[in-house]
Amino acid sequence: MSEQIENLLHRRTDLSTFLVHFTRDSGDGATTSQDNLLNILKTSRLKARNTYGMAGQLAERFTEVADTQRTVCFTETPLEHTWMMCRPIADRRFRFNGYGLAFTKSFARRRGANPVWYLDISQRGREWLTEPVNRLIDAARALATRQDTGATDGFTLASADILRLAPFIEQMGPTKDSRKEFWWEREWRHVGDFTFEPDHIVVAFAPEDQQASLQARLREATADDYDDVTFVDVNWGLERIIGALANVAAADLGPFPQ
Repeated sequence: MSEQIENLLHRRTDLSTFLVHFTRDSGDGATTSQDNLLNILKTSRLKARNTYGMAGQLAERFTEVADTQRTVCFTETPLEHTWMMCRPIADRRFRFNGYGLAFTKSFARRRGANPVWYLDISQRGREWLTEPVNRLIDAARALATRQDTGATDGFTLASADILRLAPFIEQMGPTKDSRKEFWWEREWRHVGDFTFEPDHIVVAFAPEDQQASLQARLREATADDYDDVTFVDVNWGLERIIGALANVAAADLGPFPQ
């Protein structure tokens, strides 16, 4: 008898049911990763602050285009492997300190999240797949340019079909000065702010020694709204995470009695 694919995929340990979003310290040092996570929980909103994808140059020039390219980023990662995302990795632009949230992939898809499509630019001797995408973007810009003035209408350009796809397309391979090989993160993106309710959160991530203080700050800011959210540490193993989700007493989570 044939089985449903949903039943089979639950046994694939290399795939994840969850999408993870990690916070980071602000560039100017004004806010920490913990502060940013607390603010996300207080507002029940992940803000799409930065533009991503292959229309980056147009986004820098036209505000109207930038507004269509701002995304919230997630990673499809099994919970027991989230530790890797928080390690210092050479040539990586961002550093994560172990603060974040996990949602189910199904919930994120219903909200409009989509996996990123990576195009290989290491295929020497033949045209990169990024070139056809760039030509489509150039063609959209040409259509949005008035012939009498030569000025580009940013609003018309922003409505081009290719710019709906551009936030979800990235390159992988060697660049002029380094390498861009982040396809292994299995990134997903959501265009625009990503909203949620407390019961949509699978787990919240925070270092073990900071969880109690963070929960106290959260309770003070949101009353009882997030009392049922489970905090885990990215450095915990899978069974420790399961224990936390099952509300096993902390003293009983270790291999030895206390």
